[in-house]
Amino acid sequence: MADLKNGDPVRPDVSGATGSATADSNAQTPPKRAAHATAPNGASQAHHATEPASSRGARQYLVAARPQTGFAPSNPDAVGMMLQQMEDVEIVRRLRPKGFRGLGAGVVPGASEIFVVRMDERRAEALRQSALGQVVVEPNARLFAGSATLATPLASPWAALAAPTPSLGRELRFRVVGSGDQPLSGAGVTVFGRGSCAQGVTDSSGTAGVALFDAEADLEDVRAVYVQPAANHWECFALQPALAFDEANVVRLKPIFPAGAHAAGEPHADWARRMMHLDRPLDGATAKSTGSGIRIGLLGSGCDHDHLLLRHITSGTDLTGAQNGARNWTRDEIGQGTHCAGVIAGSGGSEPAVQGIAPGAEIHVFKLAPGGRFSDLIEALDQCIERQIDIVHLGVGADQVSELVAQKIAEARLAGVACIAAAGDGGGAVQFPGMAPGVLSVAAVGRLGEFPADTHHAWTAVPELTGAAGVFATNFSGAGPQLGVCAPGVAVISAVPGGGMAARDGTAVAAAHVAGFAAVVLAHHPLFRGAYRARDEQRVRALFELILGSAAPPVLDLARVGAGLPDLHRVPGLGASDAERWDRGVGNLGAFAYATPQDGFGDRFAGVPPPAYLTGAMALIQLRAAGLI
Repeated sequence: MADLKNGDPVRPDVSGATGSATADSNAQTPPKRAAHATAPNGASQAHHATEPASSRGARQYLVAARPQTGFAPSNPDAVGMMLQQMEDVEIVRRLRPKGFRGLGAGVVPGASEIFVVRMDERRAEALRQSALGQVVVEPNARLFAGSATLATPLASPWAALAAPTPSLGRELRFRVVGSGDQPLSGAGVTVFGRGSCAQGVTDSSGTAGVALFDAEADLEDVRAVYVQPAANHWECFALQPALAFDEANVVRLKPIFPAGAHAAGEPHADWARRMMHLDRPLDGATAKSTGSGIRIGLLGSGCDHDHLLLRHITSGTDLTGAQNGARNWTRDEIGQGTHCAGVIAGSGGSEPAVQGIAPGAEIHVFKLAPGGRFSDLIEALDQCIERQIDIVHLGVGADQVSELVAQKIAEARLAGVACIAAAGDGGGAVQFPGMAPGVLSVAAVGRLGEFPADTHHAWTAVPELTGAAGVFATNFSGAGPQLGVCAPGVAVISAVPGGGMAARDGTAVAAAHVAGFAAVVLAHHPLFRGAYRARDEQRVRALFELILGSAAPPVLDLARVGAGLPDLHRVPGLGASDAERWDRGVGNLGAFAYATPQDGFGDRFAGVPPPAYLTGAMALIQLRAAGLI
């Protein structure tokens, strides 16, 4: 048990040496990730410093002809010729469609060539005005990926400001240890004060120094301390801790897997898989489903395939523009991609073993963060279409909306690519692209009793939205009518870069559970070996309807959980005989695909079964989740 407790003294330890590493941060960013996050920004600044003076005030934009349904395709070279004639516009890149063409360029959304250009804001606005709605001009915004750490209500108001003051105050020393008082290196230590926070990272001796950003700061000004280990231990979050300036403050972290808790090779009893009935064979099956034969695109922060759980993942590409991109996809600075890969397809290699949901699936990694933009997301989706990827896990988000990305998602769906997206970790509305038409957006839920009380996981719960089984809605998850379903996204144990396991939060983690769930359904449901074998939109629609049909809301707030938590044993027709499938109404599944496309982008949602096939509350749940009421 950690010595650092809420309101309790931290045990002094004079034997600890001091390793100093401070950094300014905000309350939403975990210590270790924040240290890595500064590297791309620094690289970007160095790059722009070499640009011509005329381009230093410019930004990147996406420019493309807007599809006009019902009209003949415009000259594909017209936009390019126009841009080339503008002296103050630099064409950085051209994105030509790959793979699926559908009805032809200019008709199918996303089929037009897209230009990445650099220009100033005034030129961009002038181009919009002169194009009269026939040309899309939008910022090529940055993408981000990351797991939720501290909820906004907890962080505010005393941790909302993180700007350093002119002078540094006294230094607090910490020593972080695990079982047997073994020092833990690479652990992030964040100290929250009244108007700022400071960070340190432990060295090989498990020690770190954190200098407060206030020369007049006293111990009473420390409001909280958050310690996040690199792997294999639970984190610790303490409010109003009693600290000491003159001695090392010892923090003892609990191991995630206590010694002797599991026999060698025995699977970890993961609560998330139990809740979704992914831990046992399907009805009538003698072996667990593996998702074999399904291709999954992992769009996020990369994947450390040297991890024992992930060595079977060999296909990936780095689209962030970094050097040596062919191999840089294996470098995961954020950790989210590796963690999600373990949830979806982790396979053997650890004690106790942590098995992924669909270890037999073929994973294709596309690194988009840190440093990626909308143009890179479009390129990744194009490659998914070209490679005939079945399921895409969208673990990236943006603060802006992109019409061209939405068009590419619609094109992917027409090609039979099912996009499953994180709802976002900001605690507000569903983020983009999770709110784009045609995707299945996933919120995160947690469960009481699955983590120690002195972790930040406990602060993610919305107390008034806790169900009878202890499942709760989270205060960080995106919410709104665009939500499709929810899934476990709090204290989920999976792989992390560098080896080992860690418990992480986030809607990307929740989306990974649904992506693995979808792979099992797609691989083993008889519908996808018969009526919905063809790679088209009807296949995606049927898959999403089966997932929705299996879901039940764990709490009574559908804006936070959508249709609810999917249950593999509730999927109609999965593992049952032909007669049983017909009795359950699966023979009429084709009648469910009735939703009307909107604005050329496809459905607002996946399509929901019409009320004739549902009863009472379930009909309301499905219609509310689809945003139709």
